Amino acid sequence: DTGRNGVGDMRNDCSNWCNIRGAGAGLASAAVQNSSVVSVVDAFFWLKTPGESDGCTSTLPDGSTCARFDSMCSSSDSIGSTPTEPRAPEAGKWFDFQVKQLAANAKLQSVTAPSAASFVVV
Repeated sequence: DTGRNGVGDMRNDCSNWCNIRGAGAGLASAAVQNSSVVSVVDAFFWLKTPGESDGCTSTLPDGSTCARFDSMCSSSDSIGSTPTEPRAPEAGKWFDFQVKQLAANAKLQSVTAPSAASFVVV
């Protein structure tokens, strides 16, 4: 999933996965053909729509308690784990703060396949 991997080393702990602070959208969805850059990859995909929350903070943006709270959504790397950040909505709900962060930190460059002229047929 390249929808949130545009920034490397944004986590203190690689096991943290929920609404990661500092993330950016990565390579746009595309097929990869004849690429010397990534010979074992056929395509890049955004599996999750950028802007969909991974999960809720214990307190929802409206101040109510999140019944589906997962403790990973309060990790030190998660948006909403500090008092100055907005609370995160339930998984799959639109998270405006997060999508703006993903866009601001995006690295959308594509992997370019070498031209046919660079291949030698033997």
